[in-house]
Amino acid sequence: MKLEVRNISVGSLVTSSVPLVVFALALLGGVVTFMVVPNVQLSPMTFMQKVLSSGLYALLYVVITTAVLVFAAFVYNFFTGVLGLRGVSLDIEEIHHD
Repeated sequence: MKLEVRNISVGSLVTSSVPLVVFALALLGGVVTFMVVPNVQLSPMTFMQKVLSSGLYALLYVVITTAVLVFAAFVYNFFTGVLGLRGVSLDIEEIHHD
């Protein structure tokens, strides 16, 4: 079965699990950046300052990534809806379990 994605709902990007997944990955990246990898510039920071830095890093990363995804969906919808270009085509195969 061939399907073509003609429109991406911007609201579904923001309210889906995508920002939560990005937050979890960004939190992991923040912990690695601020706590695991040794850095001379971060040595005067206390443990709580490193935790706060990791959290703020993750929040900022989620906001920026979600904004980029919303902008990309808007541009995709503009090209497929207004200009009439073809959307992404998916070839889906049904698998029957016996």
